[in-house]
Amino acid sequence: MSDTEQRSGRGYRDRGRRRSNRGGGRYRGHREGGPRPQRKKTNPIVAFLGKLFGVDKRKTSGRPADSDSRERAPRAERPERIESPSAELQKPEVETPRLYIGNLAYETSESDLFDLFSQVGSVNNVEVVRDARSNSKGFGFVEMGTLDNAKAASEKLHRTEFMGRQIVVAGAKK
Repeated sequence: MSDTEQRSGRGYRDRGRRRSNRGGGRYRGHREGGPRPQRKKTNPIVAFLGKLFGVDKRKTSGRPADSDSRERAPRAERPERIESPSAELQKPEVETPRLYIGNLAYETSESDLFDLFSQVGSVNNVEVVRDARSNSKGFGFVEMGTLDNAKAASEKLHRTEFMGRQIVVAGAKK
């Protein structure tokens, strides 16, 4: 063992190990303010399949394959959107006496919904959907007495103000 190894307290096992990276080591330029060298990360599977099928990443990205050209091709004119009637303006289809009531205030109870829908017709059942802690999820179901009552309730109450919110009344899915 040499004098320096004895003074540092390191034995023969530690001779070849790097002590630390404090001196800059491999990334000396980074320590002095220069950029750290970046390694390009590639997925080996993607690289293999690209070589197998002859796919060049630059060709599939929509850019020209020539890496020297930095100018982009002008974007094609987008076709003008055709406005379709939004869901707000469409009348909901009611095929059963059961109605979906959406966008309810979280304080809404079954009795509040029963009072509202009984103004239109006879109500068989009211349910506000709740989570495990019995907090309202903001929607519920009302079963009217007849299909005609359900259609009338949907026409009259869809997109009306109820407890500070505009409710959605539509036919429930089967």
